[in-house]
Amino acid sequence: MKSPATHDLFKDIYLKYWDTLFGIANKKIGYTQDAMDIVQDTFTYVWQQFPSLQLETEKAKPFLITCLYYRIFNHLRARGVNEKHLLHFQAYLESEQSIESYYSTAEIEEELEAVNIAIMAELDRMPERMKHIFILSRYENKSIEEIAMLYDIAPKTVRNQLSDAMRRLKEFADSYPATALLPLILLFLED
Repeated sequence: MKSPATHDLFKDIYLKYWDTLFGIANKKIGYTQDAMDIVQDTFTYVWQQFPSLQLETEKAKPFLITCLYYRIFNHLRARGVNEKHLLHFQAYLESEQSIESYYSTAEIEEELEAVNIAIMAELDRMPERMKHIFILSRYENKSIEEIAMLYDIAPKTVRNQLSDAMRRLKEFADSYPATALLPLILLFLED
């Protein structure tokens, strides 16, 4: 049985970081219910391990985010995500642990934001239709058939546009300064 102080500390951590974890999970998974489930699983794990973790409210965020990433990884594996993508994500998780001691969470978030801005700038350099097709597919989770109907083009044309967009983004990624976030970027841009 956990003490009232333990309950209060866990409650503080839960209330302080639930929104942050949900935001990360929802952005990575793209489905609200799955993201909520993953965050809940993360907190369930933390609660079960809580006495041995010796977490403090202010220092819990990196640990919680790492736990969340492992649950996202397992969720993607369960959904049958391509093994290559899992390896990219696993490499990211491993590098995440090694960079945590050198960079604060705020610095990591700033780097992620900078990478996202760079990706959006690269998308802006694409032809308009290619850019819109890519956004519909990757960010709005539209199927190839839905996009083909929307633009009144053949599904093969949509596939070609997506393939060209990915090729451009991979070339961009190859030229981007080394970052621990690059494997994660490639994971979420792939099919």
